[in-house]
This record gives sequence, structure tokens and C-alpha cells, in this order.
Amino acid sequence: MLNKRILFVSIFIVCLIAISAVSAGNGNTTKDDAMHQVSLMQSFMHGEYDGVVTVGELKSWGDTGLGTFEGVNGEMIVLDGVVYQASADGSIHVMNDNETVPFSTVTTFDEDEKISEISASSFDDLTTKLDKEVKKHGTNNMYVVKIKGDFSNITVRSVEKQEKPYKEFTEVAKVDQKVFNYTNQSGTIVAVYFPEYMSELNMHGWHLHFLNDAKDKGGHVLGLTMKNGTGAMDTVQEFDMVLPQSESFANMNLSENMTSKINSVE
Repeated sequence: MLNKRILFVSIFIVCLIAISAVSAGNGNTTKDDAMHQVSLMQSFMHGEYDGVVTVGELKSWGDTGLGTFEGVNGEMIVLDGVVYQASADGSIHVMNDNETVPFSTVTTFDEDEKISEISASSFDDLTTKLDKEVKKHGTNNMYVVKIKGDFSNITVRSVEKQEKPYKEFTEVAKVDQKVFNYTNQSGTIVAVYFPEYMSELNMHGWHLHFLNDAKDKGGHVLGLTMKNGTGAMDTVQEFDMVLPQSESFANMNLSENMTSKINSVE
């Protein structure tokens, strides 16, 4: 009888330890294999450019991704845990933790597959090859890919910081977009993929940002020619999102299908 009681107490203690470990884990909001998104692409396209989280908070959620900064102040590249800004004058900056973010997607990169010997003659050529990788693992997952390569030509854009009242991003892209064409660059592309059924939350397909090895050129990718590429793919199957707390977002009409507008600026 005594042995049974000791056994019962031992099991009870083990259970308490397990519950405590789970509770402690729940105290950390970061999930290692989750895509963490700040705001909606749709509301961003409508002009919701006020910061929602800080860069410091964003870094606690992931080490790889992309986005922008308050007021659409340039393009964001998150690589190896560092948050870079490709500004509208073409310069690159490491951003302070106090800077704020209106839109971003990041994850803690976990290499699930290597992509070797990848080259591309154009943006569409690269995304077509990445689509083939997606089909191997399932088109309904999210993916983040890092590609290191040599770029004989790469065209990127950035955007000038906006002031209130904010205009829709399609208008921003028409008048305040700055395009840069670089030759003979070595660097890394950070590519994020969302499946079609998530198109109400983000853009379906591939979104690519670039940072060169010298950390002095980069931006949102519009075109490229690449050789000697090697890649790593992370399959992501969890999704977390934080929404703006502004009155403008709370009352925004999000019923419009934004697909054509999103495609027009990609």
C-alpha cells in the first residue's frame, strides 16, 4: 500500500513539473515555427502606416523576414536577427529598437530544405523555380526562403516616408517610389510565400527583398539576373498576427478585393 502511495505521489509531482514547464513556455509569445505578421496587407494598401509594434518587439518574434517602417519609411530586410532599412536615398541602415513597424512578416528561420545550384534570368524565372519547390512540400503551407547568389543585375525599390494624411499605397508607388538598378552584386534575397487562401491577410505568392553582402545596397526586388545561387527553405505552419489599435483601422472598410492593387505595385 505504501509503495502504491509513493508511486502516486511521484506521478503527481512529475505532472506538476510538466504543467509548470508548459505554463512557463506559454509565457513566451514567440513560437519557433510561426509566421508573425504585423497588421494586414489590405489595410496597409489603404494607407494604414502608423507603427503597431517596435523593432525590438519584432526581433523577439523572428530573425528573418521583411516589411517597412512607420510612414512607409523605406523597405525592411530582417536577416540573421538584424533589422535593416533600405531607405529612399539608396542607403542602408541598421534600425534602432525604438523604431516602429506598421507592416511586417518575420519568422525564426529553421532550415527544412536546401536549394542548391539555383540561377535565374529574371524575377519571374526565379519565382517559377521557387514555385516548383513549394509544390514538392504543399502549396497550402507558408514558406520563407533565403537565397545567396551573384547578381549581374538586380533592380530594387524603396519608398519615401509619408506624412499624414496618408494616401493609398498605389498612389505612393506612383509618385514616391525610388528605383535603383545595381550590377555585379553578391548578396541575399529574403523571400516570403503565402498560399492563396490567405490572400485576405497578405499577398498570395512571393514577396522578395534583397540585401547585398556589403550591407550598403538593397530593397524590394523588382527584377534580377542571378547565378551561383544557393538557398535554404523554411516550411512554416503556424500563424500569429497583431492588428493596429487605431480608430482608423477599427472602422476601415476592408471588403474591397485588393488583389489587383497589390499586384500592381509588386
